[in-house]
Amino acid sequence: MKTLAALVTLLSFITMLPAQTPPTSTPTATPAAKPPAAKLTESMVLDWKELKPEAKPNGERRAAFNNPTGSLANFECHISTLNPGEVSGAAHTHDTAGIIEEAILLKEGTIEVQINETRKTVSAGAVIYFAPKDLTAVKNVGKTPAVYFVVSAQAAPAAAK
Repeated sequence: MKTLAALVTLLSFITMLPAQTPPTSTPTATPAAKPPAAKLTESMVLDWKELKPEAKPNGERRAAFNNPTGSLANFECHISTLNPGEVSGAAHTHDTAGIIEEAILLKEGTIEVQINETRKTVSAGAVIYFAPKDLTAVKNVGKTPAVYFVVSAQAAPAAAK
């Protein structure tokens, strides 16, 4: 039994050796693979002051969450600030293997919403729903930044029958 304990102790010291030995040359940094997002299982409150803005060419973005839940493949929320005259991105659909539905709540500003071939201008307080197969886009047509909340839900892909 003492032999087994000594072997375990020796092995634990051997595993520490590479960490203690300095490298002989400068290592090349390889980006670590991003771990999958933790499943949202608990309720939470996110304070606006704690959501750090990320500068974008067309404004800024504040990420709230982007995780799977107990019933969704992914549940995502972010707040976008779109500068006057800017578009959120190229018109696109959310028709993927895991269908994505999206809702936008316009807090401030005036935007033009494109859904397929239809365009409609709306102001603060508007609520927009984007169905998965629709071609959609958002453009700030006002004179001030447009601030809107985006909430999207992605269903798990249907199992093959």
